[in-house]
Amino acid sequence: MTRNILLASTAILAAPLFAGVASAQVAPAPVPAPAEQVAVAQQPAVQDPDAAIDEEAEDVDQEITVTGARPRGSVVGNIPPENVLDSRDIRATGATSIAELLDSIATQTGSARGRGAGAPVVLLNGQRISGFRELRDLPPEAIQRTEILPEEVALKYGYSADQRVVNIVLRRRFNSTTAEVGGRIATDGGYATGRADVGKLAIRDNTRTSGNIRVEGNNPLFESERDIGARSEDTIDSRPFRTLVGAGQTARVSGTLSRPVSSIFNGTLTAEAERRGGSSGLGLLNSDYLRRETSGSTYALGGSLNGQVGRWRLSSTANGELVKSESETALRGDLSESTRSSLSLDATANGPLLQLPAGMANVTLKGGVSRLAIEGRSRRSNVVTPSDFNRFIGEGSANVDLPITERASAIGRLTANVNGGLRYLDDFGTLTSLGAGLNWSPAARASVLLSWTREEGAPSLQQLGDPRLDTEGVPFFDARNGVTVPVTTITGGNRDLLADRRNVFKIGGNWQPLEDPDLRLRAEFVRQTTDNPQISFPAATAALEQAFPNRFQRDPSGQLISVDLRPVNAARSKREQLRWGFDFTKSLQTKRPSRETINRLVDRARQSGLIPNAPRPNADGTAPAAPTVVVRTEGDAPPPPGAGGPRGEGGGPRFGGGGPGGGGGRFGGGGRGGRLTLSATHTVTFTDELEIGPGLPVLDYLNGEALSASGGRPRHQVEVESGYYNNGLGVRLSGNWRSATRLASVGDDLRFSPYATFNLRAFANLGERLDLVTKVPFLRGSSVRFEVNNIFNTRPAVNGATSAIPAYQPDRLEPVGRTVGVTFRKLFIPNRFIRRAVQQGGGRPDE
Repeated sequence: MTRNILLASTAILAAPLFAGVASAQVAPAPVPAPAEQVAVAQQPAVQDPDAAIDEEAEDVDQEITVTGARPRGSVVGNIPPENVLDSRDIRATGATSIAELLDSIATQTGSARGRGAGAPVVLLNGQRISGFRELRDLPPEAIQRTEILPEEVALKYGYSADQRVVNIVLRRRFNSTTAEVGGRIATDGGYATGRADVGKLAIRDNTRTSGNIRVEGNNPLFESERDIGARSEDTIDSRPFRTLVGAGQTARVSGTLSRPVSSIFNGTLTAEAERRGGSSGLGLLNSDYLRRETSGSTYALGGSLNGQVGRWRLSSTANGELVKSESETALRGDLSESTRSSLSLDATANGPLLQLPAGMANVTLKGGVSRLAIEGRSRRSNVVTPSDFNRFIGEGSANVDLPITERASAIGRLTANVNGGLRYLDDFGTLTSLGAGLNWSPAARASVLLSWTREEGAPSLQQLGDPRLDTEGVPFFDARNGVTVPVTTITGGNRDLLADRRNVFKIGGNWQPLEDPDLRLRAEFVRQTTDNPQISFPAATAALEQAFPNRFQRDPSGQLISVDLRPVNAARSKREQLRWGFDFTKSLQTKRPSRETINRLVDRARQSGLIPNAPRPNADGTAPAAPTVVVRTEGDAPPPPGAGGPRGEGGGPRFGGGGPGGGGGRFGGGGRGGRLTLSATHTVTFTDELEIGPGLPVLDYLNGEALSASGGRPRHQVEVESGYYNNGLGVRLSGNWRSATRLASVGDDLRFSPYATFNLRAFANLGERLDLVTKVPFLRGSSVRFEVNNIFNTRPAVNGATSAIPAYQPDRLEPVGRTVGVTFRKLFIPNRFIRRAVQQGGGRPDE
């Protein structure tokens, strides 16, 4: 079955690819498309507050042709992006930070090859960064474009090929201060969150300065505030004293400096401090409120150096982090403390290796060292148990890209890569990784990737050395007896864990059948097997209890009273998945502002001294003509939609963005107008099995074994993102659906019904509404967002689950339910920055 589906999927994908090969061989040389031309004006401009500067550039009555040029900030190698988002695509998501942007495009950046949640590797301007905190809070308005690339690109930067890559290219010049405040409440009551955020960003060519302060928090949600059945063992109703969601507060301060440190290298330094606190209710103890208080702090310092010597790209990153955590259970005096520290340093070099008939072979070399430590202490019943783990890691890796054929060959461009690495851990010995892959591009808008990886991985220090933590009264499903009972759960580390070994095979492809509108199809099949995987216990199934009897404690009557959830090794796991989907983008014509509105903006800009010689617009609202310079890029393929191209129909100055009362509009409309987007991803899991050990049953997560609180793994999962954005107004609808699962139990199995949630985001970038900005100048750079998460207030339904099975009550599985939220954000552009830009001739340095 799996093989047939895989072959059918490959055939469907290959058909248009071969068609692309045929057409590529007979087609004449392409004429540069409008998206390959940059029209720029001689007149100075009033800038868009969201762009802060540089949308149109200076005049020269000539045409310049740059052969083989790639867009600024492109990644190493010739693997094309799976998708490219320009500034208007990004604005259409309604995101207010890079972290929110990545959440909005998560359907495109996820990977089935990773060990964890599949978070992507993030690059900045095609270069490595010290860590995601360097970019996390930056405003999306500072982004020129965002590229989404397959996992194989990670190898070229010294990472393993188990994460997709997101390359964020910032504008050359940007200056803004942002202030944001927002909150959400649950429509069922009892729960609310709030946050406030202030940030500063200044970019000028190779220098960047940013800072951010953020505070957020939420109140607790108790069982009594939801439809949770009372516990039969309670003599006093404990629901008002048990939390479904604990209270939490976080305060964070971060800052980044990036400067040239020599004629070759650019250096970046990032620092962050965070403080966390929280509390949760655990019920009653002798009629007294039993609660758990948590606190923690994080201090981090990171740096990076990036430069180029000849044809070699050089990069080095260094990081240090200290994380302190404490958890104390009141009344009982139980305490759990841990301190984790890490220091790391690595260096990466990428450059040519040797000339082959089909092109230059390139190599990426990486070496690094790190030191990790965790100190813990747990106290239970006045018995103190210390723990102390340290780990030194030395590692080196190499990746070689070998061109086999050129694009002009009969089969298109074909390249191969081989990679390998060694990691020495003083507590586990030497671990290895090997990999190989093929990248085939039969046509300019199609590619197929084939790869294999084998790697050994050690458990983390947290899995080994986290202090023990006992939590009483946790509802836990006992599949052997078919009931849910309150138990004491034990969490923490297990010093006896072994390293695992993973083998991953992947075949994937991308095809862009349409450029305008932009339609991209993608698919990948991943087969993953792991020896000695680390597992935990989401439920007390008969198979797990048979394999690990010491982890489940029962009283003489057979009732479950304690479960040890600390991780253990199983024998082997196997998973096969197919992910396929599409991304559709259509440009929309933006409505031009009225002549009266434009005249008011011009007058205001003149009065402010920003554009003393600015001409008035033509009668039809377009900018006056100006000499232009046209830059055409010739090469393997034209830039994808959104990667560059004209910013508008007119070549003259724009009005409205940065001056007093400006709002980001301009004459001409067209080109970079609104967006209509639709993305969908369907994940089909063919196999998900776990072999516990010799002579023991195989756990099938697709057929009755528990993987999480929602039962087993759903065979089908669908993620959808759709959006409309134009004239400063946008709406975005996202949805997630998973198929039914079941949990084998004594008597009737528990069946989890199919489950779907939908989220709505409506937003208005008021600064682009020139009619409003001219009347209320404060609205320049302002935006308002309204959100509804879980629109239909749906909760998982478990057939047969009643108050007798409290662990699977709908309000316990999804306690918060529907929430509504409002966010107001203001982006300030300093007038002196705009005035300086105009005096320097406007320009378009970001291209």
